[in-house]
Amino acid sequence: MRYQDLLFQQRHDAILKAARELFRQAPWDRVTIAELATRAGIGKGTVYKHFPSKEALYARLVLDQSRENLEQLRLLHAAQPGPQSMHRVIRRAFEQMLADPVLVQLCQLCDRPAFQARLEAPYQQEFLALERDYQEFFAQLLAHTLDGHRLSRADCQQLLWGVEACFNGVMARIASGGFEHWAEPIALHDYLERVSDFIIAGLRGQAACLPNQPVPAE
Repeated sequence: MRYQDLLFQQRHDAILKAARELFRQAPWDRVTIAELATRAGIGKGTVYKHFPSKEALYARLVLDQSRENLEQLRLLHAAQPGPQSMHRVIRRAFEQMLADPVLVQLCQLCDRPAFQARLEAPYQQEFLALERDYQEFFAQLLAHTLDGHRLSRADCQQLLWGVEACFNGVMARIASGGFEHWAEPIALHDYLERVSDFIIAGLRGQAACLPNQPVPAE
C-alpha cells in the first residue's frame, strides 16, 4: 500500500473511532463535524474528504458494524449447525444489539427510505448488498430449523419481516425502561429466552402453512 493510501486509511479509521467515542458521550445527532475533527486530531475539511456528510458517516458506521455482526453470526452457525442454531443466533443477535444501543439507533435511522435516498449511490448499493446477505443467511438458518421444509425466496423474506418486527419490539421495550413496572417483572435473560422461543415457534407455524418448494434438479 502506498504511503498516501495508508495515511488516508489511518485518517478514515481515526474519524470512525472518534465518532464512536463521541456518540457514546453525547446524543449522536448533536455531535458536530468540528467536534469529530478535534477528537480525531485532523482538520474539519479533512473529514469531508472522507465523508461528504454526517449521513455518510452514519451509514459507514452501520455498514461496517453490521458486516462484523453478520460474520459473527455466520461463525456461530457454522460452529454448531442444526435445529438449535436459529435459537443461538437469535440470542447472539440480541446480545449484539444490547451491547451497542447507539448503533441500534443509527441502524433505525439508516433503515429509513428517506435517509437512504439522500445517500450517494455506492452507499445505497452497499445497503442493498448487506440486506441480500442477511436474507441468504436467514434462509440457511431456516433450512436447519424447519427440518428440510424448503421455502421460496419470497416466503423467506416474509418470515424475515416477522423476525425483524419482533427485534424492533424488543428494543423498543428496553428503550422504554424495561420491565420493572410490570405486574410480574421478568429478568432480561428470561425475557429474551421467551421471545426467542416465540420467534422460532412462529417461524415453524407460519412455514407449515406455506407450500414446500421442490428440490432443484442436479
